[in-house]
Amino acid sequence: MSKIDELRLGFETAYIDGSVVSNNIYRPQFVSNNHKEGKKVLSSIEDELLVCDGFQISVAFITMNGITPLLQTLKELEKRNIKGEILTTNYLNFSEPKALKKLNELSNITLKMYDVEVANEGFHTKGYIFRKEEIYHIIIGSSNITSAALTDNREWNTKLVSTVHGETAKEIVTEFNELWNSNYALTFDEFYENYNERYKIIKHQREVAKQEEITSIEKYKLQPNSMQIGFIINLKKILEAGEDRALLISATGERDIFMTGERNLGFIRVSGAWS
Repeated sequence: MSKIDELRLGFETAYIDGSVVSNNIYRPQFVSNNHKEGKKVLSSIEDELLVCDGFQISVAFITMNGITPLLQTLKELEKRNIKGEILTTNYLNFSEPKALKKLNELSNITLKMYDVEVANEGFHTKGYIFRKEEIYHIIIGSSNITSAALTDNREWNTKLVSTVHGETAKEIVTEFNELWNSNYALTFDEFYENYNERYKIIKHQREVAKQEEITSIEKYKLQPNSMQIGFIINLKKILEAGEDRALLISATGERDIFMTGERNLGFIRVSGAWS
């Protein structure tokens, strides 16, 4: 039986008559976590990774506990030189820098971060694209690369199966490539240092907020902008070089100015121009 015939039979099982016997490799499926049935989204992703010729992943969030169970599989793909592209985002500053760094260390993976602030749009995709010869397997739905999403949470995903000429698969791959090649998609070297610094600041803010009996929403939402992140990084470099003073000059109208003195990093609010 040809692959096209296998696909048609799989579609019949999935969409017309579930009693029709077909090869699950060519059959669209519902992918979820189900403890009673021993099903995990993680297992479906691992299975697809192990047999693909290449993969593309676009998710809003990536955490260390999400990639840890995948690392052995990803390292196996690295040995076989199976290439992968992973696109994530700075949306809510949720992705963990150490997880991003670990992925970037794999020579077969290219990692990019979509800058939602500069793009001025949200980014909440969750899609896994696997190609094997002329066939696409695409898992798309609600699962980010976090431990809860891949193993525990109630997650709803659909696995699509298509030839490379199928309309829906072509639309999904085209969308991924447009995001991947966008000016807002930053390479690891372009985004990591600033993102890592911002993540640490915001994580500290959240920890402080959690310790309060009545959490201040404004304090929890406080986030340094990209200019302020640059201030912090450069001033830290000056201090690490042994200097104990630094001067910052900022344009008129800047509301938040960062300064250092006597090897302490502090904050001061001013209005108007320097005189």
